[in-house]
Amino acid sequence: MNDDLARDWLTNLIVAYEIGEDFGASSPMVSAHTPPLKMAWTPQDPGEEDSVHLLIRAAQTDGVVTGPQAVNLKFEYVDDGDEGYYRFLLHITTPTSLTLATLSEGIAMLGEPDTSGIEAALSILREAVQAANLLLQQLSEFVAASISRGG
Repeated sequence: MNDDLARDWLTNLIVAYEIGEDFGASSPMVSAHTPPLKMAWTPQDPGEEDSVHLLIRAAQTDGVVTGPQAVNLKFEYVDDGDEGYYRFLLHITTPTSLTLATLSEGIAMLGEPDTSGIEAALSILREAVQAANLLLQQLSEFVAASISRGG
């Protein structure tokens, strides 16, 4: 992930949202499916799980977070009646459908605690990309080990 590109994209997104600008053609980096982020946005706050999901989806749609063509990164939140927990899913569609998942973490561990707005969103995008890269590395190592064992 290019941090400068991500920071510019998030700045455009937040400014557009804060001033109530139309998300349409007003900014080429802001799409109609972007999350409602503000300068004081804190992703660990109750009810912000959907914003995190939209953030990751929009970052992929707008080319801020990129990866192999047949791979889609998703954020999953589970409300356990307490603070809830999350994990990242990596859905591979080709050559066959496969979904890989990170271990679950408490929502308080999402991104960098005590950050808000752009810095919080950047930390989540970094975490998501690291999780996706780790899952792909683990899959690659698994396949290589399976091949070397003859099965």
